[in-house]
Amino acid sequence: MDAKLTIVDVTGSTNDDLLEAGKQGAPHGTGLAARAQTAGRGRRGHKWDSTAGNLLLSIVLRPYVNPAKYTGLAAVSGLAVLEAFEAQALANEIGLKWPNDLVARGRKLGGILVEAARDNKGMPFAVCGIGVNVNYTPQEVPDGGLAAIGLSDLNENVPAVDMLLDEVYHAVIDAIDAWAERLNAMEENTGPLAPVHGEYVAHLNWIGKHVIARSPVGDELARGIFKTVDGFGRACIETEDGFRSFHFEEASLRPLSE
Repeated sequence: MDAKLTIVDVTGSTNDDLLEAGKQGAPHGTGLAARAQTAGRGRRGHKWDSTAGNLLLSIVLRPYVNPAKYTGLAAVSGLAVLEAFEAQALANEIGLKWPNDLVARGRKLGGILVEAARDNKGMPFAVCGIGVNVNYTPQEVPDGGLAAIGLSDLNENVPAVDMLLDEVYHAVIDAIDAWAERLNAMEENTGPLAPVHGEYVAHLNWIGKHVIARSPVGDELARGIFKTVDGFGRACIETEDGFRSFHFEEASLRPLSE
């Protein structure tokens, strides 16, 4: 692979930088990490605290799949980050929160932001941005969000960020390539999560628990038992009125306080 991982001291947003590079034809696997960002962002445009000391990484992805299946990229990437941390014996308490967060002890450890685009030749690609709190834990809690936690809060001996970057970078690319190969061997109407569905659900927080689904503006959409996520990435909740399914753009989940 001719792509590589570049690390810079500071930039505005690694995702923005690679979206531009992707439009200029940057190949699959092109990675950019920053020690700090001045304009980091998360899902729905939320500010991402990008103070130095944490893992801030973006990767250009050009999987050979129908671009409509790109909705599976965040789940596959999340599992890959967990795998990288498991290789360093760091993942004992870490799980996934639908649709795109890493959590531990009920707090937010990291997030994944996938943005799809087309390059100047009209070819589809995506940029996967990964932010993980390592040595710095943000104190500001987003409205309706979870308080933060860092890897150093969970483990006494955390490897250097550059070592973690290398592990995560390669794990994500390998996982995406394997996912694309398996997905293409399945029927065309198969959901994008099908190749990793069982593993993904097994690592999800709050399965079998009472949750509230809220809209992007905070309105309550439903409450009930979080049963699963289907092959298309929709959260399935058993309510008093029957099953409700929500796409990740429609809702966020929070545990129902006892």
